[in-house]
Amino acid sequence: MVTAPRSFLNDGEHYDACHASRHDDLLFWIKMASTAKSVLELACGTGRIAIPLAVKGAQVTGLDNCQSMIDQGKRNARGAGVEIEWVLGDMRSFDLGRDDFDLVVLAFNGVNSLLTIEDALSCLRSARKHLAPNGRLVIDTFLPTPERLVAEELEIDYVLPDDAKVTITARRAYDPAAQIRSLDLAVSSTAGDSGTDRQDVHVYYPSELSLLVHQADFDVVAMYGGYDQRRLDALSRRCIFVCTPLA
Repeated sequence: MVTAPRSFLNDGEHYDACHASRHDDLLFWIKMASTAKSVLELACGTGRIAIPLAVKGAQVTGLDNCQSMIDQGKRNARGAGVEIEWVLGDMRSFDLGRDDFDLVVLAFNGVNSLLTIEDALSCLRSARKHLAPNGRLVIDTFLPTPERLVAEELEIDYVLPDDAKVTITARRAYDPAAQIRSLDLAVSSTAGDSGTDRQDVHVYYPSELSLLVHQADFDVVAMYGGYDQRRLDALSRRCIFVCTPLA
């Protein structure tokens, strides 16, 4: 019997099925890692990005705070025939005992799971400690605009490997005072299971994120509005920061 996840974001098998068709950012990350021998991905999930980087020859470490994601990532890596160091940990505060990563990746709205400024700053400072002097930190988040923050109802469908269909109905709302975007989730499957959950993310604006990375001793060397490295402007959907450690 298929069990509906508490949230499709914290169950590795469900997460993979939900994001099976997402490939639009992979070429960007492969390009970012083209000169990196060692890569650390924070909030790595099931290895959607980490595994392609390892296939291209990078030594990849993936850190996530969800055991289900890590377990699924290990299965995916075995299937791809690559070795990845998987670490179960909290990206707000971690110590891997090294300071020589060429690239630290915080992809696909991972930064938004840091709900407070204090958490974000702690994460960035932890990343800074693990970077080589000439290393880079790359952060990818959505660019918030009024139309993307208004209340609306979304429906997400995906199919699990055993052919069970899962439907998630999500009601989106935004608290501008707290800068928190919420999704109230109703999850059901053709196996007859159902469940509910609530997912909160912090909405980070470019100027706010720029201030945070500077407080964590980074310099912003590039800002992009998309995975094609277009200029960040009012029409952009993504906000991508490329940062290097301050001397």
